[in-house]
Amino acid sequence: MSNVVRSALFCLLLIGSLVPMTVQAQDRAVRIAGVVSEERIAPLIAVIESRLPGTQLSYVRLSSAQIAAEAKRANPPFDIALFSSPDIAVSVANEGYAADNGAAVIAAEEQWRHEVFGFWSDPAVMVLRQDAFADRLPRTRIELVRALEQNSEQFSRRVGIVNIGIDDVSYLLASQDSIRTSLYWRLMRSFGVAKARIYDTTDDLLEALRAGEIDVLYNVPLSTLSANGALPAGVTVAVPQDYVLAVPWTVLMPKGATNLRDARAALQVLHSVDAKPALAEAGFSYPIDFTSFDSLQGIELGPELLVFRDTIKRSKFLDIWFQMVVN
Repeated sequence: MSNVVRSALFCLLLIGSLVPMTVQAQDRAVRIAGVVSEERIAPLIAVIESRLPGTQLSYVRLSSAQIAAEAKRANPPFDIALFSSPDIAVSVANEGYAADNGAAVIAAEEQWRHEVFGFWSDPAVMVLRQDAFADRLPRTRIELVRALEQNSEQFSRRVGIVNIGIDDVSYLLASQDSIRTSLYWRLMRSFGVAKARIYDTTDDLLEALRAGEIDVLYNVPLSTLSANGALPAGVTVAVPQDYVLAVPWTVLMPKGATNLRDARAALQVLHSVDAKPALAEAGFSYPIDFTSFDSLQGIELGPELLVFRDTIKRSKFLDIWFQMVVN
């Protein structure tokens, strides 16, 4: 056998030995898509990797709309999707694009059809600057309404809210508010009279608070507050005593995911006790003084969340909202 032939055979054997290793490495890759920043999700990624030796995790930040669109592809570019707005996750599953996990994630407190799993209930709170209220801080929606109506000049341009036409979670909270209290549209009207500042995201809202531009923030997700560090001096979080809406953060696996096996294992870790410290570091925990939520009303996973995702209903709702708020 000539040296040339021997070299060729050696190369073929070498390639043959490397290919299974490459395929195996690709098979152990778990791709995660979510709506939070890479920095915020990093502690959780580290915990999952430590619990699944040999599994390679990657993360990409996308909007909820992008995640929903990609999940419907035959070969989605991720194996796990993390949603801050559960109605979008339920919509993806309802259209048949989520994998059925059976009893795979038995630790999940909330789940729908073994396809959408909740891992955190995010309370929506009010954030108030204490000096803006002479007597006492409002603790209910009616108290907030009265404070704004009776002091419209004082609060002019000092109220901050998030644009529900842009932010998915804010839209969900607004729609859920509207079916839980008859005060909702009166509250929105008081925001309009106060010439409320409207921001694209909750992060923008909190930045304006730190800049001293606003005194009243409504329906702020607690996880966003926790992830953004300490509040300025003289600013407090007010938990509404009439009711507190809690938005479930959810995960699902697209039906066309490449690595469902390891994705299921990653979901198990996410719902394990070991993940609790990392979740807290990412903003998914209750402060010590928030241990009692007597007025908590969780938003349940299910097809009822699809009602306000109807195009016509959404359009009408947004029209009324902007008519009230943009005064």
